[in-house]
Amino acid sequence: MEGSGLWLNQRNFKIDSPRPNSSPKHQPLSNPGLSGSHTFLTIKATSQLSKTKMSGIEVAIFGPRDGVAAVKAVGEKLNGKTRLELNRTGSYEQNGLTPSTWELEHLNASLDHAGLQDVPVRIMIRPCGAPKLGPDFVYSDAEFEQMKSDIRKFKESKHMSRERGDGFVFGVLRQSCSVPQMLVVDRVRTAELKHLAGDDFKCVFHRAFDLVISTSRDEMWVDDLEWLKTQGMAVLTSGGCGNASNNTKALKQVLIETARIGQELIVGGGVRSDTLESLGNGMGGLGYIYALTSLHSVGMVLHSSFLRRDPSNVVSFDVEEARKFKAKLYTLISSQGCAN
Repeated sequence: MEGSGLWLNQRNFKIDSPRPNSSPKHQPLSNPGLSGSHTFLTIKATSQLSKTKMSGIEVAIFGPRDGVAAVKAVGEKLNGKTRLELNRTGSYEQNGLTPSTWELEHLNASLDHAGLQDVPVRIMIRPCGAPKLGPDFVYSDAEFEQMKSDIRKFKESKHMSRERGDGFVFGVLRQSCSVPQMLVVDRVRTAELKHLAGDDFKCVFHRAFDLVISTSRDEMWVDDLEWLKTQGMAVLTSGGCGNASNNTKALKQVLIETARIGQELIVGGGVRSDTLESLGNGMGGLGYIYALTSLHSVGMVLHSSFLRRDPSNVVSFDVEEARKFKAKLYTLISSQGCAN
């Protein structure tokens, strides 16, 4: 798209990646809320910008019914695999909750019937929505035991597949012991959940990380980011309060840090066809993202639920929005001579 600035020539900018032992200064942001949406775009490391490839789109679904429609709307493969994040039916208003094993079994059956049995599925592990009092993602002992039980249950169900890239999505926080009002990753509990998931299943620390960024003092959130990398976990975030397109400055800082340590970054929150261009521009342009991720051989991921709310206040999967998003993405790529 002429004049969009979404793709930049590598000669026109420098990569301001921090030194190995330094972090960008980051101003605290206000508390975020989950929007239940995130989209999956990976810029692969290649020798030329024209060879940039997408690895796919990840769609968050709320129940098994929309799985096949979601994959067909965005395409089974975009040089890589489309993947799904499964949440409990009807849990969108609570920003996604743990589904049942029956829902995963039903989703698998529908994917198999449609010939889409190789589509990876990530399972949300979240026992309850935000409390009326106190911060979200700070769980009681009983709630945490439920999370552990759910991971065991899904693994024992035999409905998950390492070969197709299945995994778990979760996030657990605690109050900082040293800084009032600051939330940090609960490393003890997170490590326990990761251990239960095992090495066979990929794990993502979800948008609970938004609260880590928004309540952090300066760059202290980087410590948690680096620790999650040691656990082999990717991070899903909108960079702070609300939608990703409103937090592009913070997201650019997160991108620099994840690239430096070789960690997959998943950007979510209001990522749709009408925000895709501004999101890319705000993070420095996809040319900048390409060069930075290529330098460190890592990828950046975008994620969306593609939902709509009808006049009766019913939320449902929006096939047309998913198609528009895919078309917009291809237009932005091909307009710069980057089509595969």
